[in-house]
Amino acid sequence: MGVIIGSLAGQNWHRQVRQRGLTGRDAFYYVFDKTVAIGKQFGFSPMGIDFGVGSIAWATERDLDELRGKIKENDLYPMVGFGGVAVNNDAEVRKASLEQVRKSLQVVKSFGARTSNFGCQRNGRVTPSGQIKYAVAQLTEIGKMAADLGIRICQENFDWWDSYELVQICQEVGMENVGIQSDTGNWLIVREDPVEATRRCLPYTMHAHVRDYVLEADTYNGVAVAAGLIDFEKILPLLAEAGQKEDIVFSMEVDTDDRDEDQCAHDSYQYLKDWCLKNGHGEHIRA
Repeated sequence: MGVIIGSLAGQNWHRQVRQRGLTGRDAFYYVFDKTVAIGKQFGFSPMGIDFGVGSIAWATERDLDELRGKIKENDLYPMVGFGGVAVNNDAEVRKASLEQVRKSLQVVKSFGARTSNFGCQRNGRVTPSGQIKYAVAQLTEIGKMAADLGIRICQENFDWWDSYELVQICQEVGMENVGIQSDTGNWLIVREDPVEATRRCLPYTMHAHVRDYVLEADTYNGVAVAAGLIDFEKILPLLAEAGQKEDIVFSMEVDTDDRDEDQCAHDSYQYLKDWCLKNGHGEHIRA
């Protein structure tokens, strides 16, 4: 067990995709090929690839079979997100959300993915306590669906829930396969100390987005890992603890508004490779 270095493919080169006017299959395989190249360049074996079911909405069954083959032949480890979960007072909306999740989890399973991430789609008319209540109810049902398929599900920290709320949700759901995806930079967005929030969520952490931010023009802007505000020398050892029982993927994420995406990606992967080798986490890195 250990650390697998991965790529949040769609975010790492999203500006290039937009600038080239790429959509659908072309957009997906543009970032897919870049991920494959990174894995070969740095010797990551396997190389994690992190994408969502929504990003392959263009795919027919034949396309999906082709993609599964490409993942295998290129030594990739899929981390496939199933999408969003409606946290809403409207029972019809909640039911429709569960039906869509059920379909998406079948796609996740077809890739052999062990872990699937998601986000809760909250409704502002619902009080904070009500949002947690509905989230727990929804995730209890989804957790059962995922368990039947042998899948773990983990919610990302982004925009709304803080670490205390994420832990509360996991505790109230009370299922071993329902946890947290810890994004190193996003803790800043919810005004928490990244190291302390990472530590607090560690017992429930199943996946990580490894990214760095600087604060510019009133915006947390993505930069190369270790070039911004996050203390990775403290955070990465914590996240690596989550890989003691089952491999954890460190999906590197650039998501910059104005930097060179290729340079940021290269510098980030060089840092992560060096850190892994220095700290005894080179089990998935070829010499």
